[in-house]
Amino acid sequence: EDQIDRCYAACIDHYEKVMRTVQARSLHHELADGFDVLRERGRGRYDMELDLFDTDAFSFLTDPRKASWMPIVRKILGEDASLVHKGCFLSLPGSETQVYHQDGVHLNKKTHKPCYAINVFIPLVDCSMSNGPTEFCLGTHYLGYENFIKEQVYTPCVSAGTPVIFDYRLGHRGLRNYGQCVRPVVYLTYSSVASGKEFRDSVNFSRKRYHKLGDIAEKPLSREERAQKRRRQVT
Repeated sequence: EDQIDRCYAACIDHYEKVMRTVQARSLHHELADGFDVLRERGRGRYDMELDLFDTDAFSFLTDPRKASWMPIVRKILGEDASLVHKGCFLSLPGSETQVYHQDGVHLNKKTHKPCYAINVFIPLVDCSMSNGPTEFCLGTHYLGYENFIKEQVYTPCVSAGTPVIFDYRLGHRGLRNYGQCVRPVVYLTYSSVASGKEFRDSVNFSRKRYHKLGDIAEKPLSREERAQKRRRQVT
């Protein structure tokens, strides 16, 4: 629970800092295009990259010796599976249902090949149909079967901290958040290593495509904090 709470706090803090900076610098137009550390993935939902996830305090996510899902990752991708992307999705109350999509394409268009990358989604709150969990369309990772079929959908409503692991090519979408609370999800993307080089998704995760946010704006002092500051200056 401490790890879940730590991730939740980090995600919310990151979102609030970025939005405070957007407000302070009137960057609303740039927000529509996306920033290197936060971009929209549909109305009311954001994809965020947190530098904090690279610190020792969050090594339980990134250290392959500590992450409990790594045996499954290695079983699918091989012993040299590599973490290539990480971050957090945030779905706000009232967020719209995403467009159905696959994160990755088939690298071979003629023959179905084994999985080359997988996602690990870790919800930071309990999932229910009311707060817009991720809906998957089973079997759509197979070449030639990518289209959405309603009868094949599966929506795992798991408890906070439960990893959901799936093929990078599997069709999915985040559903509308009808609840009153945000729904943050940590994501980790792993790739198999072929010929000494791992797959990297330059379409979804290239920071060069987005505006650089720069320094984060400081949080304004509260009335009480301003009063305390004045008293210290007087004394």
